Amino acid sequence: MRRSVLHRDLDEATARAVVAEIAKDSANVFFTHHAEARMTERGITRTQVLRCLTHGRITEGPYRDSNGSWKLSMNAASADDVIAVVAALDWRESRGNYAIIVTTWR
Repeated sequence: MRRSVLHRDLDEATARAVVAEIAKDSANVFFTHHAEARMTERGITRTQVLRCLTHGRITEGPYRDSNGSWKLSMNAASADDVIAVVAALDWRESRGNYAIIVTTWR
C-alpha cells in the first residue's frame, strides 16, 4: 500500500511525483461538476487534464486546505495552448491516494 498523501509533507518535487503517480490510472482522478462545466465551456478534454497532471509543472502550492487535503495548481502545454488545472490530493483507505480536479482553464 502506498503512503497516504495526507500523512506526508509535500514540497514541490514530492507533490509532482505523487500527482504523476496518481494520474497513471485515470480511475484515481475525479472531476467536480464545476471542473466538467469549465472543461466543456473551454474545450478542454480529460486527456489534456491527465497530461497536465503527468507532465505539467506546479505553479502554485502545494498547500494544505482547511480540511487537511493538499491543493495545487499546475499547467502544461497542449496542442499550442497552455492548460491549467487546480487539483486537491486526498486519501481514503478503500481507494488510496487520489486527485479531485477542482477547475481548469486555458
